[in-house]
Parts: sequence; C-alpha cells; structure tokens
Amino acid sequence: MASNKAAMDTQLTRSVDILRVPSHLLRAAYLIGKIPFRSCKTDPRVSYTLYVPEKYKKVHEALQRKDLAHIPPRLPLVVNVHGTRRDATGCRDSLITFADAHGVAILAPLFPAAMDNPLDLDSYKFLRSQSLRSDAVMLDILNEVSHMFPGVATDPIILVGFSGGAQFAHRFMYLHPERIAAVAIAAPGSVTKLESRENWPEGIGNVDEVFPGQGVDLEGIRRIGDVRLSVGAEDRGQDEEQLELQRWLAERASRADSGSARRLTQPQNRLEILKELQVDWMENGIEAELIAVPDVGHSYQDLIPSIVDWLKECQAVVAPSA
Repeated sequence: MASNKAAMDTQLTRSVDILRVPSHLLRAAYLIGKIPFRSCKTDPRVSYTLYVPEKYKKVHEALQRKDLAHIPPRLPLVVNVHGTRRDATGCRDSLITFADAHGVAILAPLFPAAMDNPLDLDSYKFLRSQSLRSDAVMLDILNEVSHMFPGVATDPIILVGFSGGAQFAHRFMYLHPERIAAVAIAAPGSVTKLESRENWPEGIGNVDEVFPGQGVDLEGIRRIGDVRLSVGAEDRGQDEEQLELQRWLAERASRADSGSARRLTQPQNRLEILKELQVDWMENGIEAELIAVPDVGHSYQDLIPSIVDWLKECQAVVAPSA
C-alpha cells in the first residue's frame, strides 16, 4: 500500500499545478460546484465525486498569494458513504444546500458492486474482502483530494454513512479514528461490537489477523468530538426476499469457507441494533447520542434532515481549523 501511495504522490506532483488555475476559471475546470466522478488512481474500480461550494474560491486565491497570515480556514469535508443501492450522486446532492450555507465540501465515494463476484453487494462494508481494502482506498481518495483541493481539510473529516454506508463508517472509525473529527452512523443493518470476541466483522476477535499491523484504537475513538447514531423509529424490519438472499449467500460462503462474508444472517431490527451498539460503546467509554426519528422507516431521504441538523452543530463545521 505504501508503494502505491508513493506512486500516486509522484503522479499527482507531475500533474497540473491546481493553484495556477485562475479562480474565475475554477468552475469552467469543474473544480467548483458538482465535480464529475473521478477514478481512484490506486484502484480505478472505485470512483468518487465532490461538491465544492463557491466559498472555496477565497481559500484558493489566498493560497495563490501565499499570504499565510490571511489564509481563511480550509473548508471542512463531509464524506457521505452510500448504501447498498450505491446512490453516490444522491449522497452528494442531498447535502448541497447545507454545503453552500456553511462553506463545506462534500465527498461521495462509489464502491461498485460485483467486485469479488457477480452477487457481491457488501464487500466495501466490511473494509476487507478478497480483492478490496475499502478503508485503504478511502485513505487514497482523501490523499488525491488533498492534492486537487489544498483548501479542503481532508484530515480530519466528518464521516456520514446510511445503511451499508453506516456499516463502512463505523468500521472505518474503529481502524482510523485519527482521521475523523465527527461521525454519523445511520441505520446500519449489521454492526461490529467492541465487546464481541467473535471474528470480524461481527466482533474484533481476529482484527489483527484481518488487518495486519492495525488494531482498534479505543483511545482514538474516545477523542472524536461528535458521534451520532440515527435511525427511523419505525425501521424495525427487512424485506423477506432480501433476508432469504442473504441467508442463501451466507450458506454458500460457509460451505466455501470464505472469510469475507458474514456467517449468520438474522432479521435486522435496526433500532435495536443501534441501541445495543450504543450500550457496547458506552461500556468502552465512547459517548454517542442515539436519535430515533419518529414516523420514519428505512429511508435516507427521511433521515437526512436530522443528520443535516446535527452537521450544523458539529464543532468541525462551526469552528473549522486552519
């Protein structure tokens, strides 16, 4: 991974110096507004899009002048990770009004389906599969963004995930808490419990084997300033055909002795899942607010207003660092 990062840094250094682009041409260059999807240089299967508000121009101009005494704070970056349907565009566009009002950049990665096999929908959620380390790719994407947009704060980030994206987000937080200023976990269908000695992803019993050289950084997680758990109060079930498919896939994975799939598939009551996760975290000294939004089921569009309200109060948004 280190060699890939070095090669990517070299490639980025040889590219056009973004700071030489006149600020009035940033929109024409698709460096302001909705940014077209870009492939990750270390894993072109994965792509990402951004939204960069007009406020970025002021930071860009100050960086061009090299006026260190008067450079505005870099724009905070919200990374919004899609669920199983992979609506990365929706993850970006649903936060544009908030981004414009608060001077925040939005990043939405796209982890495609069928990366390991034709029925692979879940590999990115667990961070490691036969052919993917989604957490490492996410770090590479952040590195690319830091080169393309030096006025955007890519370390630390504000991480948001709904459903499958929430699975990715809380597991990414376990391994890389130093990269996160705030995190919102919304309606995951399964979670990794810190108190569980089961193997990853149900627990952290073999995390050192799954992620050599890494472990769960509890102290780092405790230092994250804003942690939110969100779910619809009526998010208590799951489509029966989806459950049947998951059971079938789990049985096949078990027969094949695949370490990349979950062994057990149970009906998912996401409200209860998050209540149990909140208790698990409290027992490990991690404070997290749990919000059950009334009259809402498993719906991103119905949950996003409460998430935006939370984002508006995040310290990383209210008082961004330089």
